[in-house]
Amino acid sequence: ILMSDVALKIGDTSTVTIEFSEKVTGFDKNDVTVDNGTVGEFTSSDDITWTATFTPDADIEDTSNVISVGTTLTDLAGNAPLAGNSTSNYTIDTKEPVVSSVVMSDSALKVGETSTLTITFSEAVTNFDNTLATTDGPNNGQCGAETLKDVWFIVQANANGNMTLVCNSPTQDVVR
Repeated sequence: ILMSDVALKIGDTSTVTIEFSEKVTGFDKNDVTVDNGTVGEFTSSDDITWTATFTPDADIEDTSNVISVGTTLTDLAGNAPLAGNSTSNYTIDTKEPVVSSVVMSDSALKVGETSTLTITFSEAVTNFDNTLATTDGPNNGQCGAETLKDVWFIVQANANGNMTLVCNSPTQDVVR
């Protein structure tokens, strides 16, 4: 039993290929046990090699998953397969990262002063940069990252002594 992708993230699917040593009858998705996802209908052109699409469940982080074939199907002579056939382990991370903290080094800015705003995510993320946030301060939210989990902005108070940080809609998913 093989999977085309064994490290599944949000939006991923994997082709599951099951190959028997000889033709089997009556094989369908009810003959497999699936961890943390669903498998579509199996198809075959020769009744030996069967394929289907696996879709992981949403909002899951699990590093230990397998797909197993049961023993209710039979070959053309009526023999059931041996128990215990399963895929190698596959991982799923379909849980979206969340902001776990937002901290400003100085929250009482005066005109011309700067403060570092640190946004910490629940896990490392990609596709997050200063185009996702704007400020009404003079330097318009210079951005950097200490790690892919902690993103910081340097913000500066505007002429009124105020600073507003606005997060824009990303053009790509902000993902792990």
